[in-house]
Amino acid sequence: MRTATKAGKRTRGKAANANQGDGLPALDEVDEQIIAALRKNGRIANRDIAREMGLNEATVRTRLRRLEDASMVRVVAMRDLSAMGFGYLAPVGVQVKGRSAGDVGAEIAELERVITVNVAIGTHDLEIQVVAETLEEMQHLLTGVIAKIDGVERLFPSLALKVLKYNPEWAPL
Repeated sequence: MRTATKAGKRTRGKAANANQGDGLPALDEVDEQIIAALRKNGRIANRDIAREMGLNEATVRTRLRRLEDASMVRVVAMRDLSAMGFGYLAPVGVQVKGRSAGDVGAEIAELERVITVNVAIGTHDLEIQVVAETLEEMQHLLTGVIAKIDGVERLFPSLALKVLKYNPEWAPL
């Protein structure tokens, strides 16, 4: 089965079903183009993607379902932090003592204003990102909430003065 793309290149349908060796389907140029179309507009209809790429709508639907089933792609709505009034973003390193980093991280992850939690190796046991509407709220979150969680030994906060790049397209699955 061959599929024509908008650029006139042809790809074999078999390539889209091949595995990378880790059990995940290999991404080919057509898959990448479908993902790119969804990054531009997460509400775009499969028929519109198919029309733009010169494909059959069923091909787009099948490929997208395969990527979703393999947890390689997920189409979701994302918040625009600045439009929602979160003017402050703080990356924070966390040193943990007396509990596992995973347990402390799981507790921190339950906080609404904490948007990422990563167990890390290096100078910090955890790396988190916290958002706040005001500096006072940020201070309260860091010193009055997070610092008081059992196992949090020390915080190493920074404050983003200006966000030069925020790419929500690469949100974790």
